[in-house]
Amino acid sequence: MTNASDSTREGAFPTLDGAWPILGHMGEMYRSFPQLCARGTKAHGSLFWIMGGPGARQLMYTAPAALNVLKNTGVSSSFYTEGFSALLGNTLFAFDGDEHRRVRQPMTPPFTPQRVRASDVITIVIDAVRKRIDSWVSKEGFDIVAETREMALEIIFRVVGVPVSDLADWRKQYNRFLLAGIPSSGRVRGPIYWYASRARKWIDERLGAIVDGLRRSGDTSTLVAAIANGRGEDGRLLDRDLVIPNLRLLIFAGHETTASSIAWTAIHFASSRSFQRRAKEEIEEVTDIGALATDTSRFTFAEKMFREALRMYPAVHSVIRRVTAPIEVEDGVIPKGTLLNVPFVHLLRDPERFPSPDTFGPDRWTERPRPGTIETAMFGGGPHFCLGYHIAIAEGTLFNLLLARALDERGLELVNTAPGPVPKPVYLPLMHPPRGVTLRLVPARISGESHAHQ
Repeated sequence: MTNASDSTREGAFPTLDGAWPILGHMGEMYRSFPQLCARGTKAHGSLFWIMGGPGARQLMYTAPAALNVLKNTGVSSSFYTEGFSALLGNTLFAFDGDEHRRVRQPMTPPFTPQRVRASDVITIVIDAVRKRIDSWVSKEGFDIVAETREMALEIIFRVVGVPVSDLADWRKQYNRFLLAGIPSSGRVRGPIYWYASRARKWIDERLGAIVDGLRRSGDTSTLVAAIANGRGEDGRLLDRDLVIPNLRLLIFAGHETTASSIAWTAIHFASSRSFQRRAKEEIEEVTDIGALATDTSRFTFAEKMFREALRMYPAVHSVIRRVTAPIEVEDGVIPKGTLLNVPFVHLLRDPERFPSPDTFGPDRWTERPRPGTIETAMFGGGPHFCLGYHIAIAEGTLFNLLLARALDERGLELVNTAPGPVPKPVYLPLMHPPRGVTLRLVPARISGESHAHQ
């Protein structure tokens, strides 16, 4: 293990101490990534090298100006296809520049707030969330991470057109496909890569059948139909071989990130009767929860809770870009070939922008932030900003509203079966609550404000 005296300079930037042989800083990245970012920034400023594993040297850029670098034409997202081709190959993640714009343009219109409200998404979310919460009432306890993961997966499968009767088979194949998240590169791939690739083939064949059917009908009324039949500036349909992997990307991105954020929201609801009381007060006399969740003129407490979970626990805690041309920044020049790591989780804990950043405080959100700002950094930056941003916000807000409605109508409250501080997150590969966090719905008590320290 290195110490402070071993810190060396690679080009103009120092290397953070504390790396272990072979593993580098992975242990610290896994259990305390925000602290690693803060430690490096305090010691070296906003630019410093870390070792993200064997041969994975990354330059951390922890200043807010890093978001501007994501818009620079001198960076590429090719890193994600170098080691994760089975997971992200031929998707928007893999493209930059003109090709990225060409593929993204016909897919963008269905994701606007107006089109999301008019599509089938809201109805599907309400139905799936309501049934899931109803199932919790009779249980002695439920693993909130597993439950929100299953719920989010059902929602996104139904959005892309998977029949409810086929959900079990899709879950099995999707879980196998997720093994593609284990890095694999070079000419010789391991058995896990081929196992994941076979599951991807199964998924793609069925997504292809869905796309073909929608194109024969010409339907554009649902989200997936509008994607399948979206046309570019030249008036032509997007190539089928591009629609299919990007629908697969929609499943991955729309499931993994939303499930984690909803779980964190539920955990913090369970920590505070005050949060639950305010949530229940908000839905009194509300007849159309779907309309409330998508009303851009209303900034609900339910949405504030979800946005605070996104800020404090961004599932995508950082993004990596390959620098393809030297980039001049305030503290020097980032050389070509650098793997640049922009840690959203650090930017979202800037005490100047977010006072008491380690405290879960939904009331810090006094107005809805604009996409592309630090406040929405967890959805990416530059041209790769998440297409599903408005869907994710609607889904998280709807969950909170429907949970409040269930608590109010049934006279229940949400509690953690193991009282104590809110558990600490795990940061790799994506940021998520630890397994085994068990919540329970119990008869509501009248007095008291808090179940646990916040």
